[in-house]
Amino acid sequence: MKRSLGTTFKKYFVETVCSLFILLFIYAAVSKAMDFENFRAQIGQSPLLSPFANFISVGVIMAEIIISVLLAVPKAKYLALWLAAALMAMFTAYIIIILNFSSFIPCSCGGILEKMGWGQHLVFNIAFLFMAMAAVKLSTKDNGVLLKLCGVAIASAGMVVILFVFSEDIMERENPFIRRFPKASAAKTNMLDLRNYSYYIAGAHGNKIYLGNWKAPLEILETDSNFKYTVKHTIILNRENYSYKAVEVRIHYPYFYVMDGTVPVIYRGLVSNWKASVLTEGKFHFSSIVFLDPNQFAFRTQKPPSGENIMGYGIGYPAPHIQYSDEVFQKQKDGIFDTDGTLQYSDKMQKIIFTYYYRNQYIIAENNLKVKARPRTIDTTVHAKLKVVKLEKSGDIKLSAPPYTVNRNTSVIGKLLFVNSMLRGRYEDEKVWKNATVIDVYDIAKQTYVLSFYVYDQTQNIKMGSFFAADSALYAISGHYLLKYEYGKRINSIIY
Repeated sequence: MKRSLGTTFKKYFVETVCSLFILLFIYAAVSKAMDFENFRAQIGQSPLLSPFANFISVGVIMAEIIISVLLAVPKAKYLALWLAAALMAMFTAYIIIILNFSSFIPCSCGGILEKMGWGQHLVFNIAFLFMAMAAVKLSTKDNGVLLKLCGVAIASAGMVVILFVFSEDIMERENPFIRRFPKASAAKTNMLDLRNYSYYIAGAHGNKIYLGNWKAPLEILETDSNFKYTVKHTIILNRENYSYKAVEVRIHYPYFYVMDGTVPVIYRGLVSNWKASVLTEGKFHFSSIVFLDPNQFAFRTQKPPSGENIMGYGIGYPAPHIQYSDEVFQKQKDGIFDTDGTLQYSDKMQKIIFTYYYRNQYIIAENNLKVKARPRTIDTTVHAKLKVVKLEKSGDIKLSAPPYTVNRNTSVIGKLLFVNSMLRGRYEDEKVWKNATVIDVYDIAKQTYVLSFYVYDQTQNIKMGSFFAADSALYAISGHYLLKYEYGKRINSIIY
């Protein structure tokens, strides 16, 4: 009688476990298949599985369906329980790695488990793993089956560990243009209506943000980091006898600079009184410039007669000693458009950072223009896609078609480079791209991609323009609004 009860219990337990797994896997597979694009995108954002998203998104669904079918076939039920145990061991190992070793914790996904937190996922998976192992044990007289099951579980978990190791290497060194959008990266915390579309961010210091105005070049709008007040300043120049074309104001506290590289002239004054005197004039033309300290600067200019871009370094005023370097930029087509980009400087790293507009590369150079590294950005555009023509009459070099822009604006703070990329990565929602601008963050010291976050449009059909990375937040101009995106713990933990 006892043997009969024991046999009946074993039978019903195994059948119950099989039924539970069938319900779980079928529901999960159908849920994923019905919203496959979203499921694949979630896999693509996983810190473990990003490079393998196409294969794994299909593979998981197929595995769940196949195991469910086998569980319903009496002769295949024993094998199916082994497979179910192996799959649950993989899922369990995945969560353990996510919680303990991953650079960030992504959004959860997976049908019936979607509403659970990661800790609940782990408990749920372990419970089903033990049920599968118990059902296998009760289905055989093999006394060594538990040891074999442990071996299968370890091997299955090991496969996930291998994926994790390879994924990290691929994402850091061979990135297949897959962005990561971890939580707690950056979030909008404030917004100021400027009621004007012509502002740009001239700089920031402490809790003060300074905005320049393209239409009123000598006007500065100052606000605090919480946008509680605004005050306008008017810059007073000691001389104004120049034919200006492109005046720009730059804050490098305690100084501000007023400059026009086409004249060329640079003024400098103190932020405390907004009065500026000519620092240097007529010594060198420049298309972009960064101030390394009060006595040194680096700039980009054009080399006559070809007009190709070169980097220059200067020291001393009002007649600086200038040195030029042909080694910073690497020509691909014309040496003009293909070496165009943005110039930044990291006070923390004491490095000059130049980011190309039309290819996936930025340059890290010393103050003396000696190149230290040429890291890649995460997209795959190695060669600039430009159509350049030379006009016969004038000899001018022009673009014959709109350029394929890769990286637009940039900003540097501490050891981090913030890049406004113009290209949509794999597994990213097209609808989001129509209403947001992406910022990619790179670690200059490690020369690696860190993460990305979106800055959402505030005015329809107008993308984010100027932006500036300050100590605790990123400030951006979107239409006629000034936005504040405070850094989360992921950025704050590595910024310096």
